[in-house]
Amino acid sequence: MSSLRDQLLKAGLSESKPVQKQPTQPTSLSPNKTKTAPKKQLSELERFYRQRAREEKQERQRLKKARAEANRLKKERNIQISKLINENTLNADEANERYNFVMGKTVKYTYVSEEQLEQLAKGSLALAFLKGQCRVISHQTAQQIRAIDDKRMIVQQAPEEKLKDSH
Repeated sequence: MSSLRDQLLKAGLSESKPVQKQPTQPTSLSPNKTKTAPKKQLSELERFYRQRAREEKQERQRLKKARAEANRLKKERNIQISKLINENTLNADEANERYNFVMGKTVKYTYVSEEQLEQLAKGSLALAFLKGQCRVISHQTAQQIRAIDDKRMIVQQAPEEKLKDSH
């Protein structure tokens, strides 16, 4: 078998003399000495706009972090309240008495036992809402929920002791 070089020589496509490589000429710019464009001086107006854009970006980031922190705290409070309500729910299985209460401008109702109806009227029990359901909870649990989040909707009559003191 002949080599590729021999085959090219026979075909007349190559010369018998080896071709010498041309020495490479050094370029005028070496990789270490690249030309840099002279930096343009920024005008006062351009510096002002860039500074203002930087400050606005920082303010947006600060607001975004504050909103994220507020959402995180709200989720934690909701988890605490949900846990409290689930652990301290007093809903009775034999609830057959209808208890009406006002929420905003509408009258709503839930079914409770006779004993719970009396206690709700006295103010020793309260109603809390969790995932669209009305739950009966104790007065102490309602106070704990208010301590965590005072804006949480809790329906409770004023206790009788306070009513007697005010008259």
